[in-house]
Amino acid sequence: MTSCLLVGHGEDGELIQAGRVYVAPPDKHMRLGFGSIWLDQGSKVNFTRPAADPLFVSAAEDFGERVIGIVLSGYDGDGADGLARVKERGGLALVQKPEEAEQPSMPWAALMADHPDASLPVAEMAARVAALTQG
Repeated sequence: MTSCLLVGHGEDGELIQAGRVYVAPPDKHMRLGFGSIWLDQGSKVNFTRPAADPLFVSAAEDFGERVIGIVLSGYDGDGADGLARVKERGGLALVQKPEEAEQPSMPWAALMADHPDASLPVAEMAARVAALTQG
């Protein structure tokens, strides 16, 4: 799959820019705060680092209703608590259909933890996010 957006690892202290996709680097949690990216090697969350929950919680706190949280295929329950916080703060909570996930544990946990706005196949999710972010 290709993207017309710039995709890469976030750098500690880097200012967040529109039109860019940031990916947590290996073995570092990525959090957002004051419009910047913050990386740390804190304790593992849900047995992993990087984990989705610290990112989702910090994004919800910093950006509220402007956040789109997405839980995709993966092990354990990472992302479920953070996605609930995204929704609680007015953001959009999306979950991959567990039936199409290679590892459905994370999507199932997110569905059980809260009532996300939608559970969609990845192709539909991509189209929905694209439609919401244009303009």
